[in-house]
Amino acid sequence: MPPSIDRPTIIIGKKIFRYPIIDSTNDEARRLIEKGEGEGVVVQAEAQAKGKGKPGRNWYSAPGQGIYLSAVVKPRKNPREIASITLIGARAVVKILKDVAGVEAEIKLPNDVMINGKKIAGILVERLDSGYIIIGIGVNLNQLAGSFPSDITGTATSVKIETGRDFGALQTADRLIAALNNEYLAYLQLI
Repeated sequence: MPPSIDRPTIIIGKKIFRYPIIDSTNDEARRLIEKGEGEGVVVQAEAQAKGKGKPGRNWYSAPGQGIYLSAVVKPRKNPREIASITLIGARAVVKILKDVAGVEAEIKLPNDVMINGKKIAGILVERLDSGYIIIGIGVNLNQLAGSFPSDITGTATSVKIETGRDFGALQTADRLIAALNNEYLAYLQLI
């Protein structure tokens, strides 16, 4: 009998919907849940017309300049535990920034990822009454210095600003989805 090979379980990313532009990946994830999609669905867009940030704020989502995605999970235990789910998203971002770009990022609780004191990514988690949780992630990837809206110019950065290099949004997003899946699997082992 040949030896067995352990393959990682894929929950997040088992089904991915990709769009050139959408209003909000979190809103589309919510619509897909209403249509019967479930845990593991990821929505990714090249741009968002109404990207969501902290309550009352938008997430600047320039076409092709960042990673804009949302993942749907439905933890069986502690379904109201938003802080831990937010941390899963932040850890995944920190990991891919290190692996892909070689930059050291830090998590600023509750939902920001920072480099050199500036925001490079944000995580917006929304819990639905159905028990589903949407993990929205925005990562500033290829924006140039001075390209951010005036209200965030002094507080935002991108991977390109920090490294001087361009990064493929689709390839980097795929790595982020894999890292997010791994973080979620680890979380499920703890609960």
